[in-house]
Amino acid sequence: MPVKPAQSSYRDRTQEFLGVAERLRKSFSSASSSQNGPSSSGSSGNGLRSAERSRSAASIHSEFNKRASKIGYGIHQTSQKLAKLAQLAKRTSVFDDPTVEIQELTAVIKQDITALNSAVVDLQLLCNSQNDSGNVSSDTTSHSTTVVDNLKNRLMSTTKEFKEVLTKRTENLKVHENRRQLFSSSASRDAANPFVRQRPLAARSSAGASPAPPPPWANGSGSSSPLFQKKQPDGESQPLLQQQNQQQQQQLVPLQDSYMQSRAEALQNVESTIHELSNIFTQLATMVSQQGEIAIRIDENMDDTLSNVEGAQAQLVRYLNSISSNRWLMIKIFFVLIVFLMIFLFFVA
Repeated sequence: MPVKPAQSSYRDRTQEFLGVAERLRKSFSSASSSQNGPSSSGSSGNGLRSAERSRSAASIHSEFNKRASKIGYGIHQTSQKLAKLAQLAKRTSVFDDPTVEIQELTAVIKQDITALNSAVVDLQLLCNSQNDSGNVSSDTTSHSTTVVDNLKNRLMSTTKEFKEVLTKRTENLKVHENRRQLFSSSASRDAANPFVRQRPLAARSSAGASPAPPPPWANGSGSSSPLFQKKQPDGESQPLLQQQNQQQQQQLVPLQDSYMQSRAEALQNVESTIHELSNIFTQLATMVSQQGEIAIRIDENMDDTLSNVEGAQAQLVRYLNSISSNRWLMIKIFFVLIVFLMIFLFFVA
């Protein structure tokens, strides 16, 4: 006959075990607190304060890293915009001059550099507060200082490049203006009617010579030929070509004035931007020079420390030489060792 397997009965007592463990934990914690008394509370308070200080230092360092990464990314984007502006500023054609695009891009880059400058100043203040708190290690302090200096140098180089691009743009605008004035002035100095030809040299006789008789087809001719008789125009009226030329010049005057005004505004914008960039560049140069003075002082302190260490090493070497050359001291030490050995052999053993 097949044997039926026995049915085993079981109970899940996990919750009971957890309840007993919780009661034991509470009892042990209350007993330890009653035994330690105020000393345990003071040590726990110190531990909490140290933990809070460490958390605050970690949060400050994390905030510093976030700001530094944002500033670095902003400098990278500004450099890309600056490269695009440099390509636009290199165009020297009068008919393909993207003035509006250059002005917009210049304003955007100027705003970015101003914002990055203020962000670098705030980052420097945060770095100083972090270093003055004393809750960070020397490696963290040196790392933060190096990051701030690197960002300052990158921003300074970007500002310098932006200033050079604007200077190049100003030079191109001046060249275009000189070229336009050259051609416009030469054209205005010419005859009003470009189609009127000069008389030949043979016709330019002296004042006493009798003028040559005009051809019968000329205006005002005294010829009585019936084939070429024309109605003489009024003496005060101008030729038709001269009137058309004057009308064209009058139509071109407002266009030239608007072009001149736009060029003048572009030059003023570029000059004002260069002036603001000079102020920002001066601020960055001052900050970098301050960091350089601090580095020089640290270098001087390192030199003093190195000279002191070398002097101490020389004194130790001199003392070592004096000890090694003192034979009488060696004899004394050997005698003391022999005495202790004899005392140990005769009295202790």
